[in-house]
Amino acid sequence: MDKEGFLDKTREAVETVRIHIELGHTIRIISHRDADGITAGAILVKALSREGAKVHVSIVKQVSEELVKQLKDEDYRIVIFSDLGSGSISLIKEHLSDRTVVILDHHPPETTETHEKHILVNPVPFGANSVRDLSGSGVTYFFAKELNERNKDLAYIAIVGAVGDMQENDGVFHGMNLEIIEDGKSLGILEVRKELRLFGRETRPLYQMLAYATNPEIPEITGDERKAMEWLRNKGFNPDKKYWELSEEEKKRLHDLLVIHMIKHGAGKEDIDKLIGDVVISPLYPEGDPRHEAREFATLLNATGRLNLGNLGVAVCLGDEEAFKKAMKMVEDYKREQIEARKWLIQNWSSEVWEGENVYVLYVGNNIRDTLVGIAASMAINAGLAKPEKPVIVFADTPEDPNLLKGSARTTEKALAKGYHLGEALRKAAEIVGGEGGGHAIAAGIRIPKARLAEFRKLIDRLLGEQVKGNEDQG
Repeated sequence: MDKEGFLDKTREAVETVRIHIELGHTIRIISHRDADGITAGAILVKALSREGAKVHVSIVKQVSEELVKQLKDEDYRIVIFSDLGSGSISLIKEHLSDRTVVILDHHPPETTETHEKHILVNPVPFGANSVRDLSGSGVTYFFAKELNERNKDLAYIAIVGAVGDMQENDGVFHGMNLEIIEDGKSLGILEVRKELRLFGRETRPLYQMLAYATNPEIPEITGDERKAMEWLRNKGFNPDKKYWELSEEEKKRLHDLLVIHMIKHGAGKEDIDKLIGDVVISPLYPEGDPRHEAREFATLLNATGRLNLGNLGVAVCLGDEEAFKKAMKMVEDYKREQIEARKWLIQNWSSEVWEGENVYVLYVGNNIRDTLVGIAASMAINAGLAKPEKPVIVFADTPEDPNLLKGSARTTEKALAKGYHLGEALRKAAEIVGGEGGGHAIAAGIRIPKARLAEFRKLIDRLLGEQVKGNEDQG
């Protein structure tokens, strides 16, 4: 990756924003509603406020034409998009040509040129891997750091965003994420440990941590609290104890026993590698507090975003204790909804899924909320319902419009090796069926007319097949 080229573009954006701050302009911030976008928004709010700027932040699902037209009608002279915008360069250019626009993002950008008054700060054109080298919060962190060195104290919030975006999905951090971690370590605000990478380190008893494990799933244990309790007791552990309460010796023994269990039950190397790896914790919060560990913190933020209360998540990142108490009430509902989604998938997969040569497409109607389709697609892979070398796309009805479906696609590194690029395939398919789509190679999203689902299934199967053939021809 051309790190200096990326940082030069970051400095260009900083100088542009600084002019608007000096002129007294309110900075309009639009950020994505997942943990990565919420942390990116919080970093911007904190960094810009430290410079004396007034800000107005909105946490949104996506950059739609409706949103951009709304921004056009507003009086703000400058708009910053964080963790989104790269796939909407044409739309932004069409409607916001009279505004200064800064896009701080890590998603693969449109190939079209940006408007002369618009600046794209994105590591992908400089050679970065969009799903592991730097997240949206990471891009925003480097912007904030260039704005003022004191913003290095936002490193932990940036890493929470990276973890929420699964940048360390293979168990370790990569790329410029490592620099953020070193900044945080130098200030004593975070540390990285080799530990169990499952949700619940701080707040769940061990039996629930194992029973509700989904990435990876633990064979014969995931989905069954009773079996999790029995397994732990048989191995000499108190099922009601929390992971953080274990001694270092107990943690190591638990790790070894779980790896042996996974191997005995035929788990693949990819899943075993995910089990133990980089876990980020912060002494800024006490043990037992979900903000103490990045994965639980990210889940808390995701819960606020999925319930369309992303600004509450921003407030949590900024240290608002009342906002934190409200968010805590949401997170259990959010996790419970995920558990119900997994049950529905297991019970209905074989009867409801459409399987092509290159893809699984599942329509869930209203049985799974449209904000959980990406998680559902990952669950289908992790639960062994789908073959790991074949992508999964899950569609749900959306309350926004009864004539539209919202879908998310997920796959594995094993599938990417065959030549699949989900973002490119969904973008092309959406153009043909009259929708919107795009994203990363390994994870992408799409919205399509409900009436064209059958057409879409055959189309996406063909487009993905063409990617594989093209890869074989090049090979």
